[in-house]
Amino acid sequence: MRGKVLDNIDTRILRALQQKGRLQNNELAQEVGLSNSACLRRVNILEEKGIIDKYVAILNPKKINCNLTVYVMGSFFEEDLKQRERFIFEMKLIPQVTECHLMAGDFDFILKLQVADLDEFYACKKTYLTKDLGIRNIKSEVILKTVKNTTELPL
Repeated sequence: MRGKVLDNIDTRILRALQQKGRLQNNELAQEVGLSNSACLRRVNILEEKGIIDKYVAILNPKKINCNLTVYVMGSFFEEDLKQRERFIFEMKLIPQVTECHLMAGDFDFILKLQVADLDEFYACKKTYLTKDLGIRNIKSEVILKTVKNTTELPL
């Protein structure tokens, strides 16, 4: 999406919204140097094109007892399309799984879990990450310290 798809003003709008998603249109217009109506028109176009996907509140995990972040890499027993679809369906239902990616490489999938503690992670592992979903093996990595965590994409 970078480069030719977005002009300088669109890029400035997107940067501002990535940093401060609650900006009122008049504040955003002032920040990027547009009239209120021109700014609103541009934002509407960015939303219609799907460049702006959604607006969210980003919560502080520690304030809501999600003190531990665990990445889980895993492999499946075999290439079974029905089993894979069930895995995808189940992962979408588990609140502690905040990211799920199917991978090419050494592992078939990677998950990001946000949990209160190791006990909650262990319960999730025992309950959800089982052979019933075609999972052959998993490897877990616990985050000790987060150095950078951003939702901003490079523009």
